[in-house]
Amino acid sequence: MSKPDSISWTQSHLGALYEAQEDEVFANTFDTAFSPSCEVRVNHAPSTLDALRASVSSRKAATKGVALSWENVISTGNSPDEPSVVAGTLIITRSMMFRIRAGPAQRLTHINFSAKVERLEDSNVQADENDDSRRITSLYLTSVDTVPPIHFATPHPVGQEERE
Repeated sequence: MSKPDSISWTQSHLGALYEAQEDEVFANTFDTAFSPSCEVRVNHAPSTLDALRASVSSRKAATKGVALSWENVISTGNSPDEPSVVAGTLIITRSMMFRIRAGPAQRLTHINFSAKVERLEDSNVQADENDDSRRITSLYLTSVDTVPPIHFATPHPVGQEERE
């Protein structure tokens, strides 16, 4: 089976992090996406891989569904065997377990990311199901959480004959 290009690999691995429901699946997905020595910056502040893991994991609380939307994803190279930088925007729409009016409450997370993806030759790194040992070795995120507007029904005046 051929290895996916850099963009497809990055989208599938980052996307799986946000879509994982169970803690064990999340932990395995996280470990197969990132190099243990990955450089992480969140909103231009240095961070750690453990802080990123905790942040992504904590956002799953009270979530019953996740939808991902990728925009403007580009790559410096498409060869699976060469290092590449993949950048773009990921919009995550989380549907919450509680409701606002008739629909589920939602949270939007807009993430602009730049990820350096490299093949690791380290013996501690296990290949994935496609015999692919690529990992994200550097990740820069700019992340903003928003709440979509609640659309209330537009009130309209009631005529005299409708009231009676």
